[in-house]
Amino acid sequence: MADGQDEVRVVALVPAEMQETLRLQLAPIGVTLDFISEATDLSQEALRRTLYHVALLPAALPDNGWWSLWGEITLFCPQPEILVYAQTASFQLWSGVLEVGGYDIIIEPFTEEEIQRSVLRAARSFKERCSDDGNE
Repeated sequence: MADGQDEVRVVALVPAEMQETLRLQLAPIGVTLDFISEATDLSQEALRRTLYHVALLPAALPDNGWWSLWGEITLFCPQPEILVYAQTASFQLWSGVLEVGGYDIIIEPFTEEEIQRSVLRAARSFKERCSDDGNE
C-alpha cells in the first residue's frame, strides 16, 4: 500500500472514544483514515474533492440523521462504498442498507481482522466500480 494507487482512504463517522481503536486496527494495512463528527462534515470533504474509497457510518443516528448523511454522501464523485456498523444486524437492516446502495454491515465490537477485511473488500469493490466506469 505504499504507492498512491494502492492507498485506501476511509472517512469514518464514529464516536470519539472509538477513534483511536479504529486507527490502531487499520494502521497495519496502511489505511488513511479521516474522522468526521457529523453528517455536514462530509460536504466539506466533498468540496475539497477528497477521494474516499470507503465511508464507515453508524446504522443508528438521531432524528433524520441518516437522510442527511445520505444526502452528503451523494455529493462525492465517485461515491465511496458504504460500510455500516451496528450493535446487531437484522435482515431488515441489512436489506435496507443494500437497498440504498450501501456495501455491507459490520457488527460491533469488531476485531482487527474483521474491520481490516471489510475495509479492504469495500475498497476493492470501489476500485473495480471506478475502473469499470473510468472514474478512478
